[in-house]
Amino acid sequence: MTVLTADVHVHDGFSVVCLAGELDVNTTSTLLDAMETALSNRPRYVEVDVAALTFCGSEGLRALLHIQGAALQAGCRLRLSHVQGVLQRVLDITRLYKAFTIDPVQVPR
Repeated sequence: MTVLTADVHVHDGFSVVCLAGELDVNTTSTLLDAMETALSNRPRYVEVDVAALTFCGSEGLRALLHIQGAALQAGCRLRLSHVQGVLQRVLDITRLYKAFTIDPVQVPR
């Protein structure tokens, strides 16, 4: 069984969705529900923190594209943060990195 958690933190003017686990056909509803919550306060932008994402399948990519569209429809911007590992590779291979605003990974010093 795959597991995905999506913690939503709503702030004044922006929301952060922190994903942890596997984003696949069985867990996309968790992301979609979290995005609905994140958009509820009409933020200027939504950050999706994917630092703890361990897997992203094709349906996961589709869900990410869907929430990108939902954000645009709501009049706000979506950005992905801490893109690395599996998700970075999938976005590079599919060239879908062009579809998102991606914050650069901050290298610890």
